[in-house]
Amino acid sequence: MIKIRKGFTLVELLIVIVIIGILAAAMLLSSGSATDSAEASNIISDLRSLKAAALMHYADSMDVYTGNSPGQFTMISYLHGYVDNPAKFGTGTRYQVADDGGKWFVGYNTGNAAGEAGIRRRLAGRAESVGLINTATAAAAAAPVANKYAEGTDVWMIAR
Repeated sequence: MIKIRKGFTLVELLIVIVIIGILAAAMLLSSGSATDSAEASNIISDLRSLKAAALMHYADSMDVYTGNSPGQFTMISYLHGYVDNPAKFGTGTRYQVADDGGKWFVGYNTGNAAGEAGIRRRLAGRAESVGLINTATAAAAAAPVANKYAEGTDVWMIAR
């Protein structure tokens, strides 16, 4: 008489558990990369919003900003009336503005944490196509390709 066994052997169950563990580990590794890419996209989108806000602010206040004297555009609070979520871009956040020789810049501080390295790599990979630069200076604005962002803590975009 042939015995029909019911269920799985211990070895079969262990093999299935190991395979599931390997797949879960692969998913965790790829989701971390996707998270960095999504955060970099969010930062670029926010910088573009700040750039648009800076241009609207300039258009509304042209009489105030005459000449090329630096230091006129230094407070991010100037842009609060031109963005949907002013608290996101408030003082004490990582977003910043700068002025050098009449050129305006909007920027983001990526921080020095090890967890931010993936975000910095993603931003550096998109720097040339998006127009991200290392420093907020008129010299960098004059040669944006030569001064493209390369994984520093501050990333800047020319606003005006």
